[in-house]
Amino acid sequence: MNRKKRVKRWLSMMILFALLLGTVACDKQTATRREGTGRTATPTTAATATPTAEATPTGVVTPTTEVTPTTTVTPSAEPTKAPEFGPAENCAIEFPTRDLYHYDMDLTLDAKAHTIGGHIDFTFYNDTKDTWDKLCLRDYPSLFTDPVKVGYSRSTRLDGEITGISGFTDSRDGSEISWTRDTDVSVLWLSIATPLAPGEKMTLSYDFTTKIPAVDDRFGYVDGVFNVTNFYPILAEYDRNGWCTAAFYGDGECFYSEVSNYDVRITFPAGFYAATTGTEKNKAEAENTVTYTYHAPCVREFVFSASDTFAQLTRDCDDVRVNILFPKNYATRDAWDEAMELTFFCAEKSLEAFGEAFGRYPYEELDIIYTPLAAGGMEYPNLIIIADNVCQPVLTFNDTGAGPSFYMLEECVSHEIGHQWFMGIVGSNSGMQPWMDESITSYTELVYAEYLDNLGVAAIRGSFEATDLRDKTQAAKLIRNENLPINKSYYEYSNSTRYVSSIYSWGQIVFYQMELILGHKEFQSVLREYVHRFAFTNAMPEDFFTVLYEFAGTENEQLNALLDNCFDLSRLKTAS
Repeated sequence: MNRKKRVKRWLSMMILFALLLGTVACDKQTATRREGTGRTATPTTAATATPTAEATPTGVVTPTTEVTPTTTVTPSAEPTKAPEFGPAENCAIEFPTRDLYHYDMDLTLDAKAHTIGGHIDFTFYNDTKDTWDKLCLRDYPSLFTDPVKVGYSRSTRLDGEITGISGFTDSRDGSEISWTRDTDVSVLWLSIATPLAPGEKMTLSYDFTTKIPAVDDRFGYVDGVFNVTNFYPILAEYDRNGWCTAAFYGDGECFYSEVSNYDVRITFPAGFYAATTGTEKNKAEAENTVTYTYHAPCVREFVFSASDTFAQLTRDCDDVRVNILFPKNYATRDAWDEAMELTFFCAEKSLEAFGEAFGRYPYEELDIIYTPLAAGGMEYPNLIIIADNVCQPVLTFNDTGAGPSFYMLEECVSHEIGHQWFMGIVGSNSGMQPWMDESITSYTELVYAEYLDNLGVAAIRGSFEATDLRDKTQAAKLIRNENLPINKSYYEYSNSTRYVSSIYSWGQIVFYQMELILGHKEFQSVLREYVHRFAFTNAMPEDFFTVLYEFAGTENEQLNALLDNCFDLSRLKTAS
């Protein structure tokens, strides 16, 4: 069967609902498990917001105020500039030549005790203009002592404990470093006896062991599968506001770190196999253990999923080795083979579409893991985790009648692959500026659909144009409902429902209407230049607008009306 014809009108259906009801994003931790289990997560550690609203059991978020489309947005008659702006389509994204941070890790997974730990030598330098008299590390597993603190409101036992850390040592003089936990126990403060001057390098050595909680999530153990993410003490990001200590939340991403090189050795029980960030370089088997060596260049963190039940499928897609891993017993499920074929198709077309639009995927591999997961999907460097139940076909309707569809699978896989560019290659502070992460990535779902040129694209366009976001009357309704402006931090929303509706649904439409005003190819050239210019750095909001205004100028009335209504431009600062 022609795969393109099987990319159904799922997007049009989803967006039509989104305009009136809002949507639940794939990687939103409050999302229900798609088949009505109604499990939700309520983050309570946010500094200034205490979300209380939960997703409905059907997985649809309902805003308190309905916005009725009364006007439509139309494209500008003439594109602002020629599409030659920025690098060419399918341009290469080169790894930086500058000195990068480096994590060297010797780790052991204890499958019986459900722990991960070992020794880390972390080499880094002060890449700011300020002298550092202390260091800040983030230890997110330390929050897994209380379901409320980690944002889970479910009956599943968490079985966690504070991370054990010891032996912080400064390589410059061999001295031991004293440290304390903040009121937020995930924030560690290290007092270094000799301040680290701008440009100066040091190696921080330490040991840690952390408990992996018994929970079906991005960091957890369930049904023989270990998802091990955000698991080791990592240096916090130091930006113009100082060390970032923003509170953890479970409604998306709040992680913020520097691009680093990783060399990692992990010892597993014999029979275990793992999907990881980076690529496998060596395998050493002993009587009861197996040790894998991995190398991961230019990534923001190292993660893995491991099990002694994994089956693996591998295929080269657009010059990238794509590995699909899943528990072996999944292969007996109805339509499993069809779902795996569609996963490869979606991976291949996503890599092609996003490579053309934003620059080619620069890594050797991409791993896709199917496992029990409370969210629909989660993204990490070179690896995405997809909930196993997303592979179940659901009944949908189109002009040929009723039939099974895998629209949730395509939505999740393409969305999570889109994150490889936005927050992966171009980083940002996801808690303080979630639009730079989730809104742009939600727009990539449309890039995927447009690339396939399936029949549903016309309906998608129509639904995305139903509310003209340049119109002040329409914008005022959305502002009252907290849907606009979209450049607010997570902590400023009154509840998680409004955060999701704003960042995922309306943020997606904002970016589509930018494309509509500037032109399809033209807007993608803007994003391509943005990726090219800020690849492997952490971009600030003004960085995006600098590129946008370089292309469109500051006198584009249609664009200015959209930006004035959808962003609080007074928040922008002069880039430093």
